[in-house]
Amino acid sequence: MLIDSELVIKRLNLQEHPYEGGNFREVYRSPVLVSYDELSGTNQNIYTVDNQGKHLRKKLRSASTLIYYLLDKDQISPIHRVKNDEIWHFYLGSPLIIYVLDNKQYPTRVKLGNNLEDGETCIHYVIRKNSWFCAEVENKDSFTLVGCTVSPGFDFEDFELGKKSELLVLYPQFKSIIEKFSK
Repeated sequence: MLIDSELVIKRLNLQEHPYEGGNFREVYRSPVLVSYDELSGTNQNIYTVDNQGKHLRKKLRSASTLIYYLLDKDQISPIHRVKNDEIWHFYLGSPLIIYVLDNKQYPTRVKLGNNLEDGETCIHYVIRKNSWFCAEVENKDSFTLVGCTVSPGFDFEDFELGKKSELLVLYPQFKSIIEKFSK
C-alpha cells in the first residue's frame, strides 16, 4: 500500500503548523521539570539572586518535548531558530534537506533519510541552540515525516522566524537560501 501525506496527517492527527507551514502534533512533553536560565541557556540552580540580593525563582521547563512534523511536496520550513538544541529524527517518506546557516562560505547541508548506503544520509541530526536553519522535502512529489525533540522542552516563546533583511546582512554568502526560505 502506498502511503500518502493525507493518510499520515489523518492517522497521526496532525494540525497545520501556526508559523512554519507543514503539519505537526506534540506527542510528548516530559512531566519532569527543570530550572532554566533563559540568559545563559543552562539548567543550574532553581533560584538566582538579582542585583538587590533578592532570591528569584528561575523559569521551570519540561525536560524535553517531541513533535511529529510533516512537510508535503513543495512546503518548506522557513529559516528560524530555537533557543535550545533540537534533534530532528527521520521517520517516513522522502529525504528531508536541512540547511544550517553558520559562518562558513556555504550553509551546512544535511540530508535526513533512511538510505544509509549513499554515504551522505543520516537518520537524525542535532541543530544546536540559536542556529538559524530551514528545511525542504528533497522529492517534490512526496512528503517527509520527521520527529523533533527539544531539550529543555519547547515553548513557542523560544521560536523566532528569520527576517530576510536581517539575515542578508548577517549571512550575505547565503543569499539564495535566504531568499527562498524567508520573508
